[in-house]
Amino acid sequence: MRRLLLVMLLVLMMIVPGCSESNDHEDATAGEETEDSNEEGESIDEDEPIDEEDEGEAGEFETAVGETVSNESGDFTLINRASDIPTQEDGPIVLNIPQVNTAYAELKGEMVDYLERDSMHYIQIDMEVENTSSETIEFYASQATITTNTGEQLESDFWLSDHIEGTYIGEVRKSGSQFFILENSEAEDIEWVRIIISGPTDEDWETLGEGMDFKVEF
Repeated sequence: MRRLLLVMLLVLMMIVPGCSESNDHEDATAGEETEDSNEEGESIDEDEPIDEEDEGEAGEFETAVGETVSNESGDFTLINRASDIPTQEDGPIVLNIPQVNTAYAELKGEMVDYLERDSMHYIQIDMEVENTSSETIEFYASQATITTNTGEQLESDFWLSDHIEGTYIGEVRKSGSQFFILENSEAEDIEWVRIIISGPTDEDWETLGEGMDFKVEF
């Protein structure tokens, strides 16, 4: 049930890895059509401007900011997205965050009973963690604490979030999405999110880093 719920929620903001390949195919097809048109002598305006920003947004993410996706679990609206986030390093650990989203959901059906609410504002943080050491390292990305410009301090929701197991045996990578339900503010009010994660340790619990503490702005 927990996995099904998470999949339903991620329909809204999930990265689409196949988009790039699909776009390449479409570009190639468009190129062939253009070449055919040239051979037939039709006029083609080569100076027509292309909106690269919109093209990049559509190429990387399925859902655009402001768009609402509806399914049997409810209506999910993407309020804001930050995706140009610097990679964080602490000791042997490298943390990449592909995106941080704020969103609003109007829930229905079993979701209302399951979460005991009919709507929610929330923050989604996607995480990719890598251990660059050959040693076994402990690092608990899923235990991150966040604060917001609206004065909230939150832990990730246990039922909605992926469990990113904290033991990294050698040079391995792990990833998952963390969900933070806003209790006293709305998604539209979030201007920045501060992310705080305790530093990595070795098998003897000796500290190997200073911890991560950084801000993501929308």
